[in-house]
Amino acid sequence: MFGPAASVGGIDSESVTAVCARTWFKTERVPTAAMDAREVASQPLHRRTSVAEGASHSRQSRASRVQKSWIVEEGAATRISVEDAVQAGIQEQQESLRIVRNTTRFATVMCVVIAFTKISIYMITEADVVRTSALDSLGDLMANMITLYTGYRMSQVDPKRYPAGQGKFQSIGCLVFSTLMFALMFGNAISNLEGLVESKDDVGFKAISRFFDQTRTLPEFDAWQSDLICEEAGECIWKGETKIVNPLILYFKENGTADEKLMADSMKDMVTREELVQTISLYENAAEKWAELKMQNFFLGCCASYKCCLWLFCIYYAIPKTGSSVLVALATDKRNDFMCTSFVILVTFAAAYFLKDNQELEDKVDPFVSLLLSFIIMYTWSQLMIEHITLLSQEASPAEFRAGVEAEVRGVVKEDSPCTVDSSDVKVYVSGLGHTVEVTLVAKSDKTSCAELCLMAQVLRKRLMQLEDMERAMVFMEMPQSGA
Repeated sequence: MFGPAASVGGIDSESVTAVCARTWFKTERVPTAAMDAREVASQPLHRRTSVAEGASHSRQSRASRVQKSWIVEEGAATRISVEDAVQAGIQEQQESLRIVRNTTRFATVMCVVIAFTKISIYMITEADVVRTSALDSLGDLMANMITLYTGYRMSQVDPKRYPAGQGKFQSIGCLVFSTLMFALMFGNAISNLEGLVESKDDVGFKAISRFFDQTRTLPEFDAWQSDLICEEAGECIWKGETKIVNPLILYFKENGTADEKLMADSMKDMVTREELVQTISLYENAAEKWAELKMQNFFLGCCASYKCCLWLFCIYYAIPKTGSSVLVALATDKRNDFMCTSFVILVTFAAAYFLKDNQELEDKVDPFVSLLLSFIIMYTWSQLMIEHITLLSQEASPAEFRAGVEAEVRGVVKEDSPCTVDSSDVKVYVSGLGHTVEVTLVAKSDKTSCAELCLMAQVLRKRLMQLEDMERAMVFMEMPQSGA
């Protein structure tokens, strides 16, 4: 803007400002979700510039660090995919766009399938680790739905209501949801800790023991009550060593499932009343738990296989064909999910095999693995949360990106130009998924004409908007103070 005492050829600064104001307003380049891929690819936005390497490094760094960043609205994904393809030297941009779009859409559809599959498994097994994994899948599903909504809102351009654009709309939505998911997984971790302290089998054992203590007025339970001591605090201890015939063997052989009949063959013929109560207190007997574990891990294995296949497809085919940072994030996400799911399967099977004689310790494996998984998922969503906090805080762009922008500015504003620009007059900062550049051109003399400055501003603005990962470019003009 012009200084208060500036003048040009006898015209006061207010008149010059009025003349020039029409030509140096901000310029935005934000493709909408409704924009056709051909239209985006045909835009003159992808000249290889000095910023290209810095922009590409910034995108790839974010993609490898923030795995959930693959969930992005379609308009932004299209623009990013085109710029990634240009930077990677890929000529078939339409083919690159098709691969990126189909892969991300397939991943989104599978989010729905996997989420409902895991919910169904949890309703059957009630396993902590399945609940945690299902919550993570529901998080991916809800994140995709929010992205669809933000894409719709960002396609409805309303310059009167949002004069600076809606570039931060998606970041706000992602920040709110990632914070919600972090809080949800934190609550889940607290629940896992409670499961480690006291298992449901402990509750069952205490309940049955207190039942015998509360029926002391009934003579039918005299033999059981003689082996039982219950304190005032409610803690019950079985002291008797007398053994009785194990009634569960006959029951399982006559009424049990095939697995229970096999389990009956391995049971002791004679047991103490305490051992019998401990066995009965289990909500699921060993045979049922093994059958549920096999079913649970079979479906988790199917999910892990899908994630492994999608990861391999991305790193060996899709990414080399497209150079897409979106697919880098998707591949990272699926690789981490595959590793976590495989870890869950291996640990639960190992616990069932090696700890089958230690029921108490085996029961702690499920909440313990779920707790570890909760921490990993919390870390994943916290990275997305921190990333969007950074985007909304308008942090300075990476040094190499800024250096590239300054080089472009210097390429326009040269020694013989009617204006100058210092490093302090160039501001480059993150403003959503793209960057914003503010440049202040200072006229060399108060005799510099408005037309010269406006022409220089137009050339510079056009040059800046051709840079990669640009959201807005604003060029201001300033006249020297009188007498300077």
